[in-house]
Amino acid sequence: MKPAVLVTVLAVVAAGGYFLKGDGADSGSDPIRPELLFEARRGRLNVTITENGTLVAKDSQKISSGSQRRAEITFLTDEGEMVEQGEVIGRLNTSDLEKEQDQLERDIASTKANLLTAQTDLDIQKTDSAAAIEKAAFARLKAEKELEKYLQGDGPNQKRRLEVEVKQKETEYTRMKKRFEDSQELFDLEYINKAQYEEDEINFEKADVEFEGAKLDLQIFERFTDPLTQAERKNALTDAQREVENAEKRSTSTLRQRQVSVEKSEKILANQERELVEVTEEIAKMTVRSPSPGIVLYGDPEEPWRRNDIKVGGTVHGRDTIFTIPDLRVMIVKLWIHEADINKLSVGLTTTVTMDTYPGVILGAEVSKISRIAGSPDRWDSNPEVKRFEVDVTITADAGIELKPGISAKAEIFVEELPDVLYVPLQCVFLEDSEHFVYALDDNGDPMRRRVSPGSSSDTHRQILDGLGEGDRVLLYNPNLPGAATVFGADDGEQADGDGADGSASGASPDAADAE
Repeated sequence: MKPAVLVTVLAVVAAGGYFLKGDGADSGSDPIRPELLFEARRGRLNVTITENGTLVAKDSQKISSGSQRRAEITFLTDEGEMVEQGEVIGRLNTSDLEKEQDQLERDIASTKANLLTAQTDLDIQKTDSAAAIEKAAFARLKAEKELEKYLQGDGPNQKRRLEVEVKQKETEYTRMKKRFEDSQELFDLEYINKAQYEEDEINFEKADVEFEGAKLDLQIFERFTDPLTQAERKNALTDAQREVENAEKRSTSTLRQRQVSVEKSEKILANQERELVEVTEEIAKMTVRSPSPGIVLYGDPEEPWRRNDIKVGGTVHGRDTIFTIPDLRVMIVKLWIHEADINKLSVGLTTTVTMDTYPGVILGAEVSKISRIAGSPDRWDSNPEVKRFEVDVTITADAGIELKPGISAKAEIFVEELPDVLYVPLQCVFLEDSEHFVYALDDNGDPMRRRVSPGSSSDTHRQILDGLGEGDRVLLYNPNLPGAATVFGADDGEQADGDGADGSASGASPDAADAE
């Protein structure tokens, strides 16, 4: 139950108790009147979420001028009018565009006159350009031959020389190694002196170094010298090729310089003619037509804060939505559900929709969309800490009436049905310091605070999991609230079961917020 509804219920109940007391009921014999009590019941409890929303079309065509400019609105068809496809529904000011159109027509006439400029020196320039291209082509041919010469001659010859050098050094290394190994044996047998042994050792190490150096030279050639030389030759060829292309481009550029006045005029003319076409199209866009039959709405329903800009004399950009033509065949109710309830919902839940505009009409619907991100229907939300999620409820029943976008609607979403549970009205359950409790009558008929464990809730009742039994009588109000003894009919000299001996209020409030 919404807080406002709860306050109304309490006020009605309180007023009933007050007038009963005023009619002369004996409060002394029965300090708590029966109408202010509720016997805990067991039965079926439908868990629902009720929220007010706005009726909108599921699919709509948003219409803008499509212009790239801002313009003043000079005409709007009446909002709510039914229009046909192609019907004019709005016009924007075209006076500035018409002035621009006239100026462009004059500029085009002047530019066409400049196209009569004569062309000179073209033959000489063609000869010079051909000579430059021929010179660049010769340099390219030379670079090709240099590359070919290295790939087929110098490169392979150098590699073969290095390979021969490696083989020679390998042979010398093998021979020196054998001699050194023999010298080791002879030295150990004292057949040669130490000087001879050391000389063979030095010759072996020298041969080893030279052998490794020869292999390294070959590796350097294969990995660096040869690739770099090839790259240099290829790069030279690429440069020569590029120079040929540059010579051709310079030739074209120089020839174009001789024709610059003509070509410049041609370019200016082309731009001016294109601008004239664009301006003419912009003028046509300033007349807004309906792309389909339907009812006219101003602005974008999803951006209501911009609606005030849609008026005669107002200014809009070409991308701004000026009109919305809703498809009235499928309507939805757009709701904003509190974060405490959003996890209870799922797509497909059965829903009923009612509207004050159509009293007595109840339409079948279902949850069709649940936003994953919290938001607000109000761009300037004054309470951003309250998180709400956008939920769409699609009307599935044939209304049999003309549903109009923008009217208020109330959706009751059926979350679950609890077939056999113990429940009491929402206003019987109070919350204080994270503890839920009720005021139940003891055997003497006195209200005693009793802790309970609440479960699911509907808009009017709440399930009690523990703490109460079927038939237990509980108060529909908090006897500790200031003035409760007077308003709800308790004896003047008798204190309802308060937490403090002085009869001060506990500060607890009905647990309606938890049911939201």
